[in-house]
Amino acid sequence: MISRQASHEPTNVITSMGSKPNISSFTIIVTFLCIALAGIAFVPLLPIKLSPSRTLPKLSISYNMPSNSARVIEMEVTSQLEAMLARIKGIKEISSTSGNGWGRITLELDKHTNIDAARFEASTIVRQTWPDLPEELSYPILEMSRPDDKESRPFMSYTLNASATPIFIQRFAEDQIKPRLSSVQGIYRIDVSGATPMEWRLEYDSRQLRDLGITIEDIQSAISQYYKKEFLGTANMGQGDTSKEWIRLALMPEKITNGFEPSHITVANKDGSLIRLDQLIKVTRQEEAPQSYYRINGLNSIYLSIRAEETANQLQLAKKVKEEMKHIRTLLPPGYEIHTSYDATEFIQEELDKIYVRTGLTILILLLFVLLITRNVRYLFLIIISLSINLCIAVILYYLLGLEMQLYSLAGITISLSLVIDNTIVMTDHIRHHHDRKAFLSILAATLTTMGALVIIFFLDEKIRLNLQDFAAVVIINLAVSLFIALFLVPALIDKMNLHRKKVASSSPKARSHWRQHPVVRPIRSFIHRFPVYFSHYYRAQIRFLCNWKKLACLILVLAFGLPIFLLPEKIEPEEKDLSARDSLWIARYNEFAAKGIWKETIKPIVDKSLGGTLRLFVQKVYEGSYFTRNEETVLSISASMPNGTTLDQMNHLINRMEAYLSTYKEIRQFQTSIYNARQASINVYFTRENERSGFPYTLKSRVISKALELGGGSWGVWGLMDQGFSNDVRENAGSFRIEMYGYNYDELYEWAEKLREKLLTYRRIKEVLINSEFSWWKDDYQEFYFNLNKSRMAQADILPIDLFASIRPVFGKDIYAGTIVVDNETEKLKLSSRQSKEFDIWSMQYVPQTIRDKSYKLSELAIVEKSQTPQQIAKVNQQYRLCLQYEYIGASSQGEKIQKRELREFNKILPMGYTAKAEKNYWSWDQKDNKQYALLFLIIVIIFFTTSILFNSLKQPLAVIFVIPISYIGVFLTFYWFKLNFDQGGFASFVLLCGITVNASIYILNEYNQIRERIPAISPIRAYLKAWNAKITPIFLTVISTILGFIPFMLGTDKEAFWFPLAAGTIGGLIMSILGIFFYLPIFTLKKERH
Repeated sequence: MISRQASHEPTNVITSMGSKPNISSFTIIVTFLCIALAGIAFVPLLPIKLSPSRTLPKLSISYNMPSNSARVIEMEVTSQLEAMLARIKGIKEISSTSGNGWGRITLELDKHTNIDAARFEASTIVRQTWPDLPEELSYPILEMSRPDDKESRPFMSYTLNASATPIFIQRFAEDQIKPRLSSVQGIYRIDVSGATPMEWRLEYDSRQLRDLGITIEDIQSAISQYYKKEFLGTANMGQGDTSKEWIRLALMPEKITNGFEPSHITVANKDGSLIRLDQLIKVTRQEEAPQSYYRINGLNSIYLSIRAEETANQLQLAKKVKEEMKHIRTLLPPGYEIHTSYDATEFIQEELDKIYVRTGLTILILLLFVLLITRNVRYLFLIIISLSINLCIAVILYYLLGLEMQLYSLAGITISLSLVIDNTIVMTDHIRHHHDRKAFLSILAATLTTMGALVIIFFLDEKIRLNLQDFAAVVIINLAVSLFIALFLVPALIDKMNLHRKKVASSSPKARSHWRQHPVVRPIRSFIHRFPVYFSHYYRAQIRFLCNWKKLACLILVLAFGLPIFLLPEKIEPEEKDLSARDSLWIARYNEFAAKGIWKETIKPIVDKSLGGTLRLFVQKVYEGSYFTRNEETVLSISASMPNGTTLDQMNHLINRMEAYLSTYKEIRQFQTSIYNARQASINVYFTRENERSGFPYTLKSRVISKALELGGGSWGVWGLMDQGFSNDVRENAGSFRIEMYGYNYDELYEWAEKLREKLLTYRRIKEVLINSEFSWWKDDYQEFYFNLNKSRMAQADILPIDLFASIRPVFGKDIYAGTIVVDNETEKLKLSSRQSKEFDIWSMQYVPQTIRDKSYKLSELAIVEKSQTPQQIAKVNQQYRLCLQYEYIGASSQGEKIQKRELREFNKILPMGYTAKAEKNYWSWDQKDNKQYALLFLIIVIIFFTTSILFNSLKQPLAVIFVIPISYIGVFLTFYWFKLNFDQGGFASFVLLCGITVNASIYILNEYNQIRERIPAISPIRAYLKAWNAKITPIFLTVISTILGFIPFMLGTDKEAFWFPLAAGTIGGLIMSILGIFFYLPIFTLKKERH
């Protein structure tokens, strides 16, 4: 403990419990200044970005295998890779999707996993597995992605234009620009895209091959043999023991020409004679047919997309990249131009400027407030010094703990300013009045309760925690530093600045006495002088009255907060069937009572309204309609979808027309087009800075909707700008009831899914159940042709399915992989295609005879070609196959949910081991999982209870402190209800923050009350309480007002900003209500009823 010094003695020393040497105030001040100067040096080292990136890392492995179905890719590639990748340490979840011609595996890693080690392990596994995978598979690409796709977006992109061919420009960028930019520290990845690579098309005549008895496999192996490079081993070429020389032996092709030469390759026909390949195929070199498009402002250019490392200071990095680009521009050949097409740091800078202005405003408001109240410049100077040193020391801790400076953490700094000033105000006030540091214990308890409340954020659900953890960490660090400043630096500064309370010398007694006798001033002065006495009399009477009517006062408080009776269900439906007889009786009685008309229509509404209080208003009117929001750049999104069977060219033509329309607006800074495939495309529109916050985006949105209706051609969707979206999609809704099924065998799982579908279709209100690999909003019209084999006819003719397919494949073969060759140091693919594939259609396939084992057959004799819907993809989660069932229930959704629950319970009982079926919610709102976080608020209250019980050495007084928290929540409920605010993460943060802040005032008063009782044991409790109230109300009032003022800058501006506005409004509402709570209720819970 710190020894209390005599009132006449200056507080210039820190005295330990023993007789250790004293440390002078000067030494303390210099020590703090030195640490603060070190902190300033750390400021440029902090990473600055827009949104938090500390998300669960993901590794994704993607690959292509053209002309192969989803089943083939899943069996041949995905399963093999998955089995190997599952061995990586620290995997939280492994999921995969195999589609027609492509596949992707995603590994979600644990937050403690070393990302680089996991990435290295994954790339090693891919390299080792590669030789065993099919030849036509492209080499898998490894990507580190983060769930927050905003982070993985390029933070800067450039376009490169020239009069050369796209592939030539792209190669120039790859060879000349990319290596230079890669040298800049902090860049995670640079992608060069925009040109499609060259390929060699080898066109054959399937009839000619059939006549010669040559198969496609023969051509493939002939090409592979010719271009084969094989390492044969090493040989010792040394003579004797003296010198040893090793030589590598390799098998190389005979003539390496720059290009594909079919005349050098021979193939054997059925007679064994050799035929040159140029007699069988026609060779053309051309650009690969694009599978998708990506354009900026509708122009086909070469794009350089730059992504930043997770820990990089994006503002600094952007400067470095711009400098490097300036240098690169001087080295470009004539006719080459580089333009900046996107720079995310402009928006970051804008948002950061906004926060800097807010912080500046907060500091200014707080300092002006302190000056106004104290009218003492030295006092103001003390606060400025302690605040500056506090922040500088905190910076060192931010850096050491690896915190990022982004929107949430910067706002945390701003919000903690007022809390830090509170500690300084309370300590200064106490030292100036009492000349000791006994206030430190109450400051310690008050700060620990706030820190304890914020620690809870680290235990929240990931979705909320990731946003708020830096915010909480920053506030906790600032408060921890402020404790040391309040204990050591503030007393030293008070001593050196000579801030001890002095009697103010009268300036001119004559003038003042004349002024005092003025007939108007005299009664006012007399009233002001006597006001504390009048107030004490009134407050004593109020406390006595409330203590006598304690139960009534508590009842009013409970009714004002509200009882959750309105949350009682209309009917209890037990999950388990095997309930005890007693429980079943209770449930039956409850259901019988709740079903009565008089209860439902007459009694319940009155009971809900009278007992629900502000809690009912908040839950029913605010909370249930709330949604999560984010602060982001204004983006207008346009999407287009085309029906099944359309081509990429048709989609491209449609999008071109929308792009032409958008390019007429100069208010648009940029629009980015992504055409993913023939059926899906999107355009993201970004606005210039001056138009971003104007009405223009809304005007453009309505014009784009009109244009989309005029263009037609496909289904359009337009959304963004936080208001109603538009869609003219005519496809049927896929259904809002969703079921997920998991199992280890795909075919068996599909059979079980069909059984569940049949079961659901027995209900008349369910018309159709869709089975797919993933959920979708729309019923998909994707269909495939399949062969329904006539097995008995094939058995008679002794034809195996493989023979049938082998006869059809050469006729309809398209883009069959035949190897790669190197041209100009670039790998180019060889692809075989049949000339007949362009001529033949489905009818020809069925009725044009094919030769199978030297006999002619029509396909229609051996199989029927049918068309049906099939899953386009195969999805797996943790190596279990997943199928998704979707349907619509015509009727009340609650009834539909009951049926779904009942059916799934029954169905899971008959499913074999390793197979599960469960319901999946399809809407985003605060679901059950999110509601669990409110249980953590009770944990905060428990932490506060134990912290204060240690301080007060009592279990009763902490209860009085805790009762202020629900009172402050009444203020939050009313603020959100009256001002119709959206309750998002900011609203929840205000609950957490209030737990910590509102108890501080009670702690200060009760600590003072206990000290007075200790000093003057004979004093009556009510008198001691009034003395404590009078002594502490000024610093308390100052701290509450300063906290409220600190939040005001977050409420300025035209639009109610997501997160910040609800946080500020909720906290201010709660603080105001907490003062009323302390005024009326703290004495009730602290003092006993006076006995006369």
